[in-house]
Amino acid sequence: MTTASTFRAAGPLVAALGFCYIIGHFYRVSTGVIAPDLMRELALSAEAMGALNSAFFFGFAAAQLPIGVLLDRWGPRITVPLTMLLAVAGAAVFYAASSAIGLTIGRALMGIGTGGVLMGSLVVASRWFPGDRFAAVTSVFVATGTVGAVLATTPLATASALFGWRGAFALMAVITLAGLLMAYIVVRDAPPGHAYHGRQRETWGDAFRGLKEVLRNRRLPYIVAANAVAYPSALTIAGLWGAPYLTGIHGLTPVQSGNVLLVMTVGMIIGHLAYGRLDRVFDTRKGLIVFGSIASMATMVILAALPSPSVWQVVVLFTLLGAFTSYSTMITTHGRAIFPAHLVGRGMTTNNMSVFLGAAAFQWLSGVVIDAFTPVGGPPPVDAYRAMFAMTALILLISVLIYSRVDDVKPSQEAR
Repeated sequence: MTTASTFRAAGPLVAALGFCYIIGHFYRVSTGVIAPDLMRELALSAEAMGALNSAFFFGFAAAQLPIGVLLDRWGPRITVPLTMLLAVAGAAVFYAASSAIGLTIGRALMGIGTGGVLMGSLVVASRWFPGDRFAAVTSVFVATGTVGAVLATTPLATASALFGWRGAFALMAVITLAGLLMAYIVVRDAPPGHAYHGRQRETWGDAFRGLKEVLRNRRLPYIVAANAVAYPSALTIAGLWGAPYLTGIHGLTPVQSGNVLLVMTVGMIIGHLAYGRLDRVFDTRKGLIVFGSIASMATMVILAALPSPSVWQVVVLFTLLGAFTSYSTMITTHGRAIFPAHLVGRGMTTNNMSVFLGAAAFQWLSGVVIDAFTPVGGPPPVDAYRAMFAMTALILLISVLIYSRVDDVKPSQEAR
């Protein structure tokens, strides 16, 4: 099957999985623009808000290893819709919650329920497309999913202003149910004639022995070091502190801050699409990851160094940060390449677990740092956010120093 015919045949399943990933991405960053409302309504501190938001990422991370086993054993067509039922429940719980505990449970269920969407999509892509095209296909999936982050900016802020954030999450529960039904109907785990169809299904013992083999991969820790920092560093801004920073320091309205985060999200989309094509241009993944890490760190350093940046400076820097941190696409591709075909589901979900453990840690740690620079009973000052930007820059530096020790896997090595 030619590449063109493969794309045509895979089009419907790519669209269905892409729609599911839009839903998952929306949940991931959905507390960003409504964070000021939640903090005011429930009298939450910065640390408490960070902890509440991190519940999604802890739930997501906790689901990765079992989902990896299910993806390799049952396939994405069964695994993705089944787990998304928990996201439906999570949105319903979040809608009905009257306390921080209820919101936290809802966030955790959303995380678990959407934990298999992207990795399930990439397992499907690994079987429908050749290895040297994987980065481009991954970038399309990730960029498509980022539309969910767009919906969680100005559209969510507008919807919240019109009929409240609870109404928005009630609607999302219905949309999530529609998405999982679409995935079950449309998705196929592999193209006709693929070796997957003739495989001998693993026993549960074989499945967990394969997971053990994944965890013993010597290159995995270096990939994890990069993956745990790249996307989480941007997500801490786009999905949590961007709106409080813009409203509290720069005096923007919730909708105006949503507009700024929307522009940042557009930067992410452009970045994902660009990285997904540049690996074949430069025939390197490691080089692009190192570049993205350093550029992201430099942007954070500038944000930390500016004592009183203008709104336009913040817009530009947030947008650049969104584009630069999209090198996470390359880390996913590099991580997929270090595992054999029969371990691809477990390998990618194990790697992906590091993203959301990193995100959860960032959400919590950033709240601790901001609280440390905030007067008791008062709003966070600009120096609190500057300290958070500086902390993120330091973590990015440590990450790239560790990752730089791993060998590259070039697209030309996987072409077939």
